[in-house]
Amino acid sequence: MSKGTIIYYGGFTLPDKSAAANRVVSNGKIFSSLGYKTAFIGVSEEKFEGIRPIPGHEDMFEIAHPDSTSQWLKHMFSVEHILSLADKYSDVRKVILYNVPMFTLLKAKKVFAKKNIEVCYDCTEWTKDTDGSLPKRIFKIFDEFLISNFAHKVADGMIVISSVMKKKYKACRNLLVLPPLIDINDEIWHQQPANHEDVFEFCFAGIPDGKKESLDKVVKAFCSIDRNDIRLRIIGITEDDFNSIYPECKIPKNARDRIIFMGRLSHRETVKYILGCNCYIFIRRSDKRNNAGFPTKFAESYTCGVPIITTDVSDVGEYIKKSGKGSLLKDMTKENISEAMLCQIENKSQSKGLDKTFHYESFGQPTENWLQ
Repeated sequence: MSKGTIIYYGGFTLPDKSAAANRVVSNGKIFSSLGYKTAFIGVSEEKFEGIRPIPGHEDMFEIAHPDSTSQWLKHMFSVEHILSLADKYSDVRKVILYNVPMFTLLKAKKVFAKKNIEVCYDCTEWTKDTDGSLPKRIFKIFDEFLISNFAHKVADGMIVISSVMKKKYKACRNLLVLPPLIDINDEIWHQQPANHEDVFEFCFAGIPDGKKESLDKVVKAFCSIDRNDIRLRIIGITEDDFNSIYPECKIPKNARDRIIFMGRLSHRETVKYILGCNCYIFIRRSDKRNNAGFPTKFAESYTCGVPIITTDVSDVGEYIKKSGKGSLLKDMTKENISEAMLCQIENKSQSKGLDKTFHYESFGQPTENWLQ
Protein backbone atom coordinates (compact mmCIF):
# COMPACT_ATOMS: atom_id res chain seq x y z
CA MET A 1 0.00 0.00 0.00
CA SER A 2 1.35 3.40 -1.00
CA LYS A 3 2.36 5.79 1.75
CA GLY A 4 1.36 8.70 -0.48
CA THR A 5 2.48 10.73 -3.48
CA ILE A 6 5.41 13.14 -3.75
CA ILE A 7 5.35 15.76 -6.51
CA TYR A 8 8.79 16.73 -7.85
CA TYR A 9 8.79 20.02 -9.80
CA GLY A 10 11.58 21.92 -11.55
CA GLY A 11 13.42 22.88 -14.71
CA PHE A 12 14.63 19.37 -15.56
CA THR A 13 14.10 17.75 -18.97
CA LEU A 14 12.53 14.34 -18.54
CA PRO A 15 13.08 11.46 -18.66
CA ASP A 16 16.91 11.58 -18.85
CA LYS A 17 17.86 14.54 -21.04
CA SER A 18 19.79 16.46 -18.38
CA ALA A 19 21.83 15.87 -15.24
CA ALA A 20 18.98 17.46 -13.29
CA ALA A 21 16.50 14.91 -14.67
CA ASN A 22 18.83 12.03 -13.79
CA ARG A 23 19.09 13.37 -10.24
CA VAL A 24 15.40 13.71 -9.53
CA VAL A 25 14.52 10.38 -11.17
CA SER A 26 17.14 8.62 -9.00
CA ASN A 27 15.76 10.35 -5.91
CA GLY A 28 12.31 9.20 -6.99
CA LYS A 29 13.57 5.62 -7.02
CA ILE A 30 14.56 5.98 -3.37
CA PHE A 31 11.08 7.26 -2.54
CA SER A 32 9.56 4.36 -4.47
CA SER A 33 11.67 1.82 -2.58
CA LEU A 34 10.31 3.32 0.65
CA GLY A 35 6.69 3.01 -0.46
CA TYR A 36 5.95 6.41 -2.00
CA LYS A 37 4.80 7.24 -5.52
CA THR A 38 6.59 10.15 -7.23
CA ALA A 39 5.05 12.33 -9.93
CA PHE A 40 7.41 14.61 -11.87
CA ILE A 41 6.79 17.91 -13.67
CA GLY A 42 9.66 19.00 -15.91
CA VAL A 43 10.01 21.41 -18.83
CA SER A 44 10.03 21.05 -22.61
CA GLU A 45 11.39 23.34 -25.32
CA GLU A 46 8.25 22.63 -27.38
CA LYS A 47 5.43 25.16 -27.24
CA PHE A 48 2.07 24.03 -25.89
CA GLU A 49 -0.49 25.05 -23.28
CA GLY A 50 -0.91 23.60 -19.82
CA ILE A 51 0.58 20.37 -18.56
CA ARG A 52 0.90 17.17 -20.59
CA PRO A 53 2.03 13.60 -19.85
CA ILE A 54 5.25 12.25 -21.33
CA PRO A 55 4.37 9.25 -23.56
CA GLY A 56 5.71 5.95 -22.31
CA HIS A 57 6.61 7.26 -18.86
CA GLU A 58 4.05 6.88 -16.12
CA ASP A 59 3.75 9.76 -13.64
CA MET A 60 5.97 12.03 -15.74
CA PHE A 61 4.62 15.33 -17.01
CA GLU A 62 5.99 18.48 -18.61
CA ILE A 63 5.17 22.11 -19.26
CA ALA A 64 6.52 24.50 -21.88
CA HIS A 65 9.67 26.38 -20.93
CA PRO A 66 9.00 30.15 -20.76
CA ASP A 67 10.68 31.99 -23.65
CA SER A 68 10.03 35.65 -22.81
CA THR A 69 10.49 37.87 -19.78
CA SER A 70 6.73 38.17 -19.25
CA GLN A 71 6.25 34.39 -19.46
CA TRP A 72 9.20 33.87 -17.13
CA LEU A 73 7.72 36.25 -14.53
CA LYS A 74 4.32 34.56 -14.73
CA HIS A 75 5.97 31.17 -14.43
CA MET A 76 7.92 32.25 -11.35
CA PHE A 77 4.91 33.50 -9.39
CA SER A 78 2.55 30.68 -10.36
CA VAL A 79 2.09 27.17 -8.97
CA GLU A 80 -0.99 26.38 -11.05
CA HIS A 81 0.71 23.46 -12.81
CA ILE A 82 1.65 21.86 -9.49
CA LEU A 83 -1.89 22.37 -8.23
CA SER A 84 -3.26 20.86 -11.44
CA LEU A 85 -1.13 17.75 -10.98
CA ALA A 86 -1.93 17.53 -7.26
CA ASP A 87 -5.62 17.31 -8.19
CA LYS A 88 -4.86 14.11 -10.14
CA TYR A 89 -3.63 12.36 -6.99
CA SER A 90 -5.70 12.03 -3.82
CA ASP A 91 -2.78 11.34 -1.46
CA VAL A 92 -0.14 14.04 -2.07
CA ARG A 93 2.12 14.27 0.99
CA LYS A 94 4.96 16.48 -0.19
CA VAL A 95 5.90 18.83 -2.99
CA ILE A 96 9.65 19.00 -3.69
CA LEU A 97 10.83 22.04 -5.65
CA TYR A 98 14.08 21.60 -7.56
CA ASN A 99 16.25 24.77 -7.78
CA VAL A 100 13.26 27.09 -8.29
CA PRO A 101 13.39 30.83 -7.47
CA MET A 102 12.66 31.93 -3.92
CA PHE A 103 9.38 33.54 -4.96
CA THR A 104 8.15 30.22 -6.34
CA LEU A 105 9.04 28.56 -3.04
CA LEU A 106 7.18 31.27 -1.07
CA LYS A 107 4.11 30.97 -3.30
CA ALA A 108 4.05 27.16 -3.07
CA LYS A 109 4.47 27.24 0.69
CA LYS A 110 1.53 29.63 1.05
CA VAL A 111 -0.77 27.64 -1.25
CA PHE A 112 0.02 24.11 -0.06
CA ALA A 113 0.08 24.95 3.65
CA LYS A 114 -3.70 25.37 3.34
CA LYS A 115 -3.89 21.80 2.01
CA ASN A 116 -1.67 20.41 4.77
CA ILE A 117 0.99 19.43 2.18
CA GLU A 118 4.64 20.00 3.02
CA VAL A 119 6.80 21.96 0.57
CA CYS A 120 10.48 20.99 0.46
CA TYR A 121 13.42 22.29 -1.56
CA ASP A 122 16.09 20.32 -3.45
CA CYS A 123 19.13 22.59 -3.80
CA THR A 124 22.03 21.57 -6.04
CA GLU A 125 23.60 24.91 -6.94
CA TRP A 126 24.19 28.49 -5.93
CA THR A 127 24.85 30.47 -9.07
CA LYS A 128 24.39 34.03 -10.28
CA ASP A 129 24.94 33.01 -13.92
CA THR A 130 22.02 32.78 -16.33
CA ASP A 131 21.11 33.52 -19.93
CA GLY A 132 18.40 35.90 -21.04
CA SER A 133 17.40 39.52 -20.61
CA LEU A 134 19.07 42.05 -18.33
CA PRO A 135 16.18 41.99 -15.79
CA LYS A 136 16.48 38.21 -15.61
CA ARG A 137 20.25 38.37 -15.04
CA ILE A 138 19.86 41.00 -12.32
CA PHE A 139 17.12 39.01 -10.67
CA LYS A 140 19.28 35.86 -10.69
CA ILE A 141 21.92 37.62 -8.59
CA PHE A 142 19.26 38.67 -6.06
CA ASP A 143 17.64 35.24 -6.04
CA GLU A 144 20.94 33.42 -5.46
CA PHE A 145 21.40 35.53 -2.30
CA LEU A 146 17.89 34.65 -1.09
CA ILE A 147 18.18 30.93 -1.80
CA SER A 148 21.63 30.50 -0.25
CA ASN A 149 20.64 32.38 2.91
CA PHE A 150 16.92 31.86 3.48
CA ALA A 151 15.53 28.82 1.59
CA HIS A 152 15.92 26.60 4.67
CA LYS A 153 13.88 29.06 6.75
CA VAL A 154 10.93 28.84 4.36
CA ALA A 155 10.90 25.20 3.22
CA ASP A 156 9.53 22.40 5.40
CA GLY A 157 12.62 20.37 4.56
CA MET A 158 15.78 20.58 2.45
CA ILE A 159 17.62 18.14 0.21
CA VAL A 160 21.15 19.36 -0.51
CA ILE A 161 23.93 18.01 -2.69
CA SER A 162 27.14 18.73 -0.76
CA SER A 163 28.74 19.17 2.65
CA VAL A 164 29.16 22.89 1.93
CA MET A 165 25.39 23.26 1.66
CA LYS A 166 24.86 21.00 4.67
CA LYS A 167 26.97 23.38 6.75
CA LYS A 168 25.20 26.46 5.39
CA TYR A 169 21.72 25.07 6.06
CA LYS A 170 22.57 23.34 9.35
CA ALA A 171 19.79 25.23 11.15
CA CYS A 172 17.19 23.43 9.00
CA ARG A 173 15.16 21.07 11.18
CA ASN A 174 14.80 18.50 8.39
CA LEU A 175 17.93 18.24 6.23
CA LEU A 176 19.04 15.44 3.86
CA VAL A 177 22.32 15.24 1.93
CA LEU A 178 22.03 13.39 -1.39
CA PRO A 179 24.89 13.57 -3.92
CA PRO A 180 24.06 12.76 -7.56
CA LEU A 181 22.82 9.16 -7.49
CA ILE A 182 22.50 6.36 -10.04
CA ASP A 183 20.73 3.03 -10.38
CA ILE A 184 23.53 0.53 -10.82
CA ASN A 185 20.99 -2.11 -11.86
CA ASP A 186 20.06 -0.08 -14.94
CA GLU A 187 21.39 -1.76 -18.07
CA ILE A 188 23.19 1.40 -19.22
CA TRP A 189 25.91 0.66 -16.65
CA HIS A 190 26.39 -2.86 -18.03
CA GLN A 191 27.10 -2.04 -21.69
CA GLN A 192 30.06 -3.58 -23.48
CA PRO A 193 32.43 -0.72 -24.38
CA ALA A 194 34.52 -0.58 -27.54
CA ASN A 195 38.01 -2.09 -27.42
CA HIS A 196 40.95 0.29 -27.99
CA GLU A 197 43.91 -1.40 -26.31
CA ASP A 198 46.40 0.31 -28.62
CA VAL A 199 45.36 3.81 -27.49
CA PHE A 200 45.09 5.40 -24.05
CA GLU A 201 41.85 7.38 -24.08
CA PHE A 202 40.95 10.36 -21.92
CA CYS A 203 37.30 11.34 -21.85
CA PHE A 204 35.33 14.47 -21.01
CA ALA A 205 31.53 14.64 -21.16
CA GLY A 206 29.44 17.72 -20.56
CA ILE A 207 28.26 21.06 -21.87
CA PRO A 208 30.87 23.62 -20.77
CA ASP A 209 29.73 27.21 -20.38
CA GLY A 210 33.21 28.74 -20.16
CA LYS A 211 32.65 29.72 -16.52
CA LYS A 212 31.94 26.44 -14.75
CA GLU A 213 34.23 24.15 -16.77
CA SER A 214 37.85 24.71 -17.81
CA LEU A 215 37.90 22.35 -20.78
CA ASP A 216 40.36 24.62 -22.59
CA LYS A 217 42.99 23.82 -19.94
CA VAL A 218 42.42 20.10 -20.50
CA VAL A 219 42.90 20.51 -24.26
CA LYS A 220 46.05 22.63 -23.86
CA ALA A 221 47.58 20.10 -21.48
CA PHE A 222 46.69 17.19 -23.77
CA CYS A 223 48.18 18.92 -26.83
CA SER A 224 51.44 19.46 -24.95
CA ILE A 225 51.98 15.70 -24.67
CA ASP A 226 53.88 14.49 -27.73
CA ARG A 227 52.59 10.94 -28.07
CA ASN A 228 50.62 9.24 -30.84
CA ASP A 229 49.15 6.52 -28.64
CA ILE A 230 46.80 8.79 -26.71
CA ARG A 231 43.39 10.24 -27.51
CA LEU A 232 41.03 12.80 -25.99
CA ARG A 233 37.30 12.19 -26.55
CA ILE A 234 35.05 15.19 -25.90
CA ILE A 235 31.33 14.47 -25.61
CA GLY A 236 28.71 17.21 -25.50
CA ILE A 237 30.04 19.78 -27.97
CA THR A 238 31.37 19.97 -31.52
CA GLU A 239 34.72 21.46 -32.49
CA ASP A 240 32.89 24.60 -33.65
CA ASP A 241 31.22 24.83 -30.24
CA PHE A 242 34.61 24.54 -28.57
CA ASN A 243 36.10 27.29 -30.74
CA SER A 244 33.15 29.53 -29.90
CA ILE A 245 33.38 28.95 -26.14
CA TYR A 246 37.18 29.13 -25.99
CA PRO A 247 38.28 31.38 -28.91
CA GLU A 248 41.76 31.83 -27.42
CA CYS A 249 42.46 28.09 -27.34
CA LYS A 250 43.85 27.02 -30.72
CA ILE A 251 44.26 23.30 -31.34
CA PRO A 252 47.54 22.65 -33.24
CA LYS A 253 47.32 20.67 -36.47
CA ASN A 254 49.44 17.81 -35.15
CA ALA A 255 46.92 17.21 -32.33
CA ARG A 256 43.65 17.42 -34.25
CA ASP A 257 43.57 13.77 -35.23
CA ARG A 258 44.04 12.83 -31.55
CA ILE A 259 41.06 14.86 -30.31
CA ILE A 260 37.57 13.58 -31.15
CA PHE A 261 34.60 15.92 -30.73
CA MET A 262 31.42 13.86 -30.48
CA GLY A 263 28.76 16.57 -30.11
CA ARG A 264 25.67 15.80 -28.03
CA LEU A 265 24.93 12.15 -27.34
CA SER A 266 22.24 10.36 -25.39
CA HIS A 267 22.89 9.53 -21.77
CA ARG A 268 23.19 5.87 -22.69
CA GLU A 269 25.81 6.51 -25.40
CA THR A 270 27.76 8.82 -23.10
CA VAL A 271 27.95 6.23 -20.33
CA LYS A 272 29.17 3.64 -22.83
CA TYR A 273 32.13 5.84 -23.79
CA ILE A 274 32.94 6.56 -20.13
CA LEU A 275 32.91 2.83 -19.41
CA GLY A 276 35.39 2.35 -22.26
CA CYS A 277 37.83 5.16 -21.51
CA ASN A 278 41.09 4.78 -19.56
CA CYS A 279 40.76 8.01 -17.63
CA TYR A 280 38.00 10.59 -17.14
CA ILE A 281 39.06 14.22 -16.80
CA PHE A 282 37.36 17.50 -15.96
CA ILE A 283 38.73 20.70 -14.47
CA ARG A 284 36.77 23.19 -12.37
CA ARG A 285 38.12 26.10 -10.39
CA SER A 286 37.46 26.17 -6.67
CA ASP A 287 34.79 28.82 -6.15
CA LYS A 288 31.46 29.19 -4.37
CA ARG A 289 29.44 27.73 -7.25
CA ASN A 290 31.57 24.65 -7.80
CA ASN A 291 32.17 23.89 -4.12
CA ALA A 292 28.49 24.18 -3.22
CA GLY A 293 27.47 21.88 -6.08
CA PHE A 294 28.53 18.32 -6.81
CA PRO A 295 29.51 17.28 -10.35
CA THR A 296 27.22 14.62 -11.76
CA LYS A 297 29.99 13.67 -14.18
CA PHE A 298 32.13 12.71 -11.20
CA ALA A 299 29.49 10.40 -9.72
CA GLU A 300 28.96 8.72 -13.11
CA SER A 301 32.65 8.22 -13.96
CA TYR A 302 33.33 7.04 -10.39
CA THR A 303 30.54 4.48 -10.81
CA CYS A 304 32.19 3.29 -14.04
CA GLY A 305 35.34 2.48 -12.06
CA VAL A 306 37.73 4.54 -14.20
CA PRO A 307 40.50 6.77 -12.80
CA ILE A 308 39.55 10.45 -12.62
CA ILE A 309 41.70 13.57 -12.95
CA THR A 310 40.07 16.63 -11.45
CA THR A 311 40.45 19.54 -9.07
CA ASP A 312 39.60 19.35 -5.39
CA VAL A 313 36.14 20.93 -5.53
CA SER A 314 33.05 20.11 -3.48
CA ASP A 315 33.40 16.65 -1.86
CA VAL A 316 35.18 14.88 -4.73
CA GLY A 317 38.54 14.78 -2.94
CA GLU A 318 37.19 12.45 -0.26
CA TYR A 319 36.03 9.94 -2.88
CA ILE A 320 39.27 9.93 -4.86
CA LYS A 321 41.31 9.44 -1.69
CA LYS A 322 39.00 6.60 -0.70
CA SER A 323 39.22 4.80 -4.06
CA GLY A 324 42.88 5.54 -4.78
CA LYS A 325 41.96 5.95 -8.46
CA GLY A 326 42.89 9.15 -10.23
CA SER A 327 44.63 12.41 -9.40
CA LEU A 328 43.63 15.51 -7.45
CA LEU A 329 45.30 18.50 -9.06
CA LYS A 330 47.14 20.97 -6.86
CA ASP A 331 46.49 23.74 -9.36
CA MET A 332 45.10 24.28 -12.85
CA THR A 333 48.33 24.94 -14.75
CA LYS A 334 48.96 23.21 -18.05
CA GLU A 335 52.10 21.62 -16.62
CA ASN A 336 50.28 20.17 -13.62
CA ILE A 337 47.45 18.77 -15.73
CA SER A 338 49.76 17.21 -18.32
CA GLU A 339 51.87 15.70 -15.52
CA ALA A 340 48.75 14.06 -14.08
CA MET A 341 47.84 12.78 -17.55
CA LEU A 342 51.29 11.26 -18.04
CA CYS A 343 51.06 9.64 -14.62
CA GLN A 344 47.80 7.92 -15.58
CA ILE A 345 49.23 6.81 -18.94
CA GLU A 346 52.27 5.23 -17.28
CA ASN A 347 50.18 3.56 -14.59
CA LYS A 348 47.46 2.31 -16.91
CA SER A 349 45.06 0.11 -15.00
CA GLN A 350 43.38 -2.81 -16.72
CA SER A 351 41.02 -3.59 -13.86
CA LYS A 352 37.63 -1.94 -14.00
CA GLY A 353 34.55 -2.70 -12.05
CA LEU A 354 31.36 -0.87 -11.21
CA ASP A 355 31.38 1.00 -7.92
CA LYS A 356 28.17 1.08 -5.87
CA THR A 357 29.03 4.17 -3.78
CA PHE A 358 26.45 6.35 -5.55
CA HIS A 359 23.79 3.66 -5.96
CA TYR A 360 20.47 5.09 -4.79
CA GLU A 361 19.65 2.19 -2.45
CA SER A 362 22.69 3.10 -0.32
CA PHE A 363 20.83 6.24 0.78
CA GLY A 364 17.56 4.57 1.76
CA GLN A 365 17.82 4.88 5.54
CA PRO A 366 18.67 8.60 5.76
CA THR A 367 15.98 9.33 3.17
CA GLU A 368 13.41 7.37 5.17
CA ASN A 369 14.33 9.34 8.29
CA TRP A 370 13.93 12.57 6.32
CA LEU A 371 10.54 11.56 4.92
CA GLN A 372 9.26 10.68 8.36
